[in-house]
Amino acid sequence: MRKLFLKYMGFILLSLITLQSFAQNASQSEDLFLNEKPVQESRHFIHAELAGRSVIWGSLNYEYAIKPQFHLGLGIGLIYLGKGQITRNNNGVVETGTYFDMSTTQMLYGNYFIGQNKHKLLLTAGVTNFLSSYRNKYPTETVTSFETQIEWNAGVGYQFNAENTFYRFTAYCISMPDPLGWFPKYIPWAGITIGLNLN
Repeated sequence: MRKLFLKYMGFILLSLITLQSFAQNASQSEDLFLNEKPVQESRHFIHAELAGRSVIWGSLNYEYAIKPQFHLGLGIGLIYLGKGQITRNNNGVVETGTYFDMSTTQMLYGNYFIGQNKHKLLLTAGVTNFLSSYRNKYPTETVTSFETQIEWNAGVGYQFNAENTFYRFTAYCISMPDPLGWFPKYIPWAGITIGLNLN
């Protein structure tokens, strides 16, 4: 597990360094995004993303601007939530209980922005921890289990900045956890974001 974590942390750091280098080399070609008066930047941001890195439903996220062009972010998301009745045969005795299943995501990512005004190009890369928890409660005992897997993601998007809010559309390539079910291992995906600048 430790080797897997270090592997994906190495991937995100390498990706962010590559994105920053690319953006700096492309700074001379940003005229398309520099035709308006710059918007005053905040250092703290919160936003909700529909679908996106969490694949299903969405996530709540916080971002901190290390520099106006470079943000670090973290978030939590929801994939699945379910509960109901369940039965089992326990040494010849049929027991009826309840189950509660929940699949969530925990995300760490970096964003690099190209542009100084209301219209920005976004380059992003990060890692997502897919966590599934299961609880079956019977009259005689409660059985719980957890499954976790860390996967990578990367994307490119567009952000529109208003005075205190922003709107973002991001196209992703997401590495899915195992078992895959009907999903392929790597999928193209998208997210729609509405956010708030915390001045």
